[in-house]
Amino acid sequence: MAPGEHGWPVWPALGQAADEPTFAKSVRDAFSNPAFGDWVARQGAGAVVLLGAQTDFCLAATVKGAIARGLGVTVVSDAHSTLDNASESAEQVIIRHNGEFAEAGVTLVTTKALVGG
Repeated sequence: MAPGEHGWPVWPALGQAADEPTFAKSVRDAFSNPAFGDWVARQGAGAVVLLGAQTDFCLAATVKGAIARGLGVTVVSDAHSTLDNASESAEQVIIRHNGEFAEAGVTLVTTKALVGG
């Protein structure tokens, strides 16, 4: 999706506030966009909470990017997705990556635990 094209805005049900920016990226790691990394730093954030698609590409790369910047990382373990590949089902890919994230020092939390439900 390109900025300004159909599908670019954040899905309204996610509740993006009017003053929350949207950042473009053209590679897997969201931190590859310097404006995003700068924005996170300006917030004074020492940690980020990550979720989304695609587990084995964008999410994994963004986890690595956040760690490389010295940020604490929490991954919402049941709020990222992917597709089956030639050797693993999507569920297996997600389980494997959650394990790899934990081994890298990432905190894993479920959606229910995160929202207190």
